[in-house]
Amino acid sequence: MTAAPMRQIFIGVDAMEWRLVQHWASTGVLPTFERLMRDGCTAELASVGDTLPDAVWTSLVFGVNPGKLEKYFYLQLDPATASLRYVPDDVLRGTPFWQHLAAAGRRVGVADIPHLTFHDVPNGFAVFGWGAHDTKGGLQAAPASLTTDVVAQVGHHPVGDCEQFNQRAADALRTAILDGIAGQGRLFRWLMSSRPWDTFVCAFSGAHCAGHHFWSDMDPAHPLHDATDRRGFAGTMEAAYRAIDREIGALIADAGPDTRIMIVAPHGMGALAHASWHLSDILDLLGYGRPDGKVQAGTRRGRINPWRKVKMLVPSRWQYAIKDALPQALQDELLCLWYAGGRRYRGRQAFAVPNNEIVGAIRLAVAGRDRDGTIEPGEPYRRRCREIADALSELTDPVTGRPVVAKVTFLHEVYHGPYRDQLPDIAVLWDGSFTWSAVRSPRFGTLALPRQDRRTGSHTASSFLLAAGPGVPAGGTLTGASILDIAPTILMAAGVAVPPEMDGVPLRLSA
Repeated sequence: MTAAPMRQIFIGVDAMEWRLVQHWASTGVLPTFERLMRDGCTAELASVGDTLPDAVWTSLVFGVNPGKLEKYFYLQLDPATASLRYVPDDVLRGTPFWQHLAAAGRRVGVADIPHLTFHDVPNGFAVFGWGAHDTKGGLQAAPASLTTDVVAQVGHHPVGDCEQFNQRAADALRTAILDGIAGQGRLFRWLMSSRPWDTFVCAFSGAHCAGHHFWSDMDPAHPLHDATDRRGFAGTMEAAYRAIDREIGALIADAGPDTRIMIVAPHGMGALAHASWHLSDILDLLGYGRPDGKVQAGTRRGRINPWRKVKMLVPSRWQYAIKDALPQALQDELLCLWYAGGRRYRGRQAFAVPNNEIVGAIRLAVAGRDRDGTIEPGEPYRRRCREIADALSELTDPVTGRPVVAKVTFLHEVYHGPYRDQLPDIAVLWDGSFTWSAVRSPRFGTLALPRQDRRTGSHTASSFLLAAGPGVPAGGTLTGASILDIAPTILMAAGVAVPPEMDGVPLRLSA
């Protein structure tokens, strides 16, 4: 039984960290968030961000687990060739929740949702790629004439790809991030006021870029933190959150009191601490990678990927100018060299595959599934997974003695669907609650991890929901909810049946 249709706005806040929102809301820095937390309902959400962080947005909008997605990362292993292949966003064939709304006759507006290529919105309007983080394909809109109108109203997004700004351009990046947040606010309000809609869907991207590039300026515990704040960037993260808070407040005011508001961050942001670039070294030392013979315990330094060092040293705008001038095949090859030092993995029992760096990803070479696979399926496969997980759980920081692995997940046990076998077998969530630069194992000794990142912040699995509006009780708290529940919740509020392929369930936001 579906409910009567409800006017609603979904506002995504890409990579906004819940800990910071709570702190700054409690101190009066974020008045809109403080009011929503007081007058509405809050929930900390389970997220696929602790296993496959790049799938958080697609899992949310399609309402399915990553085993039902053609893509979890833009470089994935091809089991038939035991090598990497580039996977563009347009391989995704799922149906975003707003297309279910449109098919049921609801008027829908969509703007700047990350990690999706253009999706037409019948019975509505859409703007893709104006300011969404890491979305390929450029600005596209429906109807097509809307593209020209958007540029006339708000111009072009001032950031574009924030990776094109190097450290010397940090002043320009800070200004561009804040201008971009204001620009998204103007775009969203203009779309809301100029076109009819029953459900409006949008996302702010500024917290994502700010977190990647200015985390150490804010965080006194970060090893690269400058206590003197010579660059004057210590307040950049707070300024970005303030700007988003202000723009969301204006959107809510324009929507009016009869509109339900849902604000969702499918993942968060924290200090960048990981061993993903050296996970192949670790597997080699544990005896699962290259057959180099018996490993002697001791202290050694992890291998440096020269392509990553080049990326850290060469000015970003030069890198992108060179890359854009190359044929696509060479661009794809450079990605493989940067992420993994190459494409091929044959001859290994277990090996690291690309994933968002905060979660190391491991693939096992399974007979009958992977080319040249040697591990038998069934119990031998499960036993090898447990052996690797046990060895990883023993890794500690040599300085503090604290474990560096927060969680190990066997993905084939938690995800299901037609694409499950293309997923990594093991996900290793690194502990980003403190910074560390080496790992110690009782099996092989200490491995130093030379720094190979320009960013100082990266994602956390932290995810939250704030809901307010008609029927939502003040001060309510939901438990046990997931980002997979968001799409069914929006459909139910619009009076549209939840499709059987969705894995989540509608949340009970009303009293």
